[in-house]
Amino acid sequence: MKKVLSFFKRYLLIFSLILVGGIIGLGQFWNKKNKQEIKKIEEEIKKMYEEIKKYETEKEKAPSPELIGKLTKKKEFLEKQFDIMLNSFSTLYPLPPEFKKYPSIEFKEYVYFFEDKLQKIAKNRNVAIPSSFGFPKTGLVDVAQIPILTLQFEVIKDLIKLIIDSGVTVVSNLTPGIPQKVSFYEVIPIKLSISGSSNEIIRCIKYFDNPSSYFTVENILITTIGEDFYKADIDLNAVILKVEKKEG
Repeated sequence: MKKVLSFFKRYLLIFSLILVGGIIGLGQFWNKKNKQEIKKIEEEIKKMYEEIKKYETEKEKAPSPELIGKLTKKKEFLEKQFDIMLNSFSTLYPLPPEFKKYPSIEFKEYVYFFEDKLQKIAKNRNVAIPSSFGFPKTGLVDVAQIPILTLQFEVIKDLIKLIIDSGVTVVSNLTPGIPQKVSFYEVIPIKLSISGSSNEIIRCIKYFDNPSSYFTVENILITTIGEDFYKADIDLNAVILKVEKKEG
């Protein structure tokens, strides 16, 4: 029995890395499968939308009542599929504030306030995070850029809180990319570097896969920087469903 325990202790690092690799591989498999399903539904929705718009401009070619009934059933089916996919994603999404009176000044105050708040939360949980996330604090930001910057910052806020909850020791880099519009959702690529024990790294990756998370792991590189202490360089995507505001 002692020999068996000694063997496992000796190769704990290898087992941990194999486990991390397995989790990443499974996550990437499901992520790829979800992307394929989303792509298929997107194409169907786009095709149906184009048909409907065509009928609006060419009323003489509008479908018969029978075909309308058939298309209505198909529409209901697609709506159900969309709802299923919607429920498969997170129900938590960033809600960027809108700055109306003095956008540039309000945005700076917003960044200062929440960066300070995140620093206090991280300090209370003994997690080291960057002193700044790269958002402009000097001068006045171009008003046209504020919606993008605000969305990026809201995503960073959610990501930092999730990482802090996972118990990772250090967040050394966190860089958001430009939002990319894909049909009815947006994707924000993120470069992330975290450090911690094998359990902390594994737990953090699991947190990204939680139903309440809208982050997906695209790529990961783990390096050893000490005894049971690792650095993980992770490529993430923030997948944000665009919910249209209903006019009251």
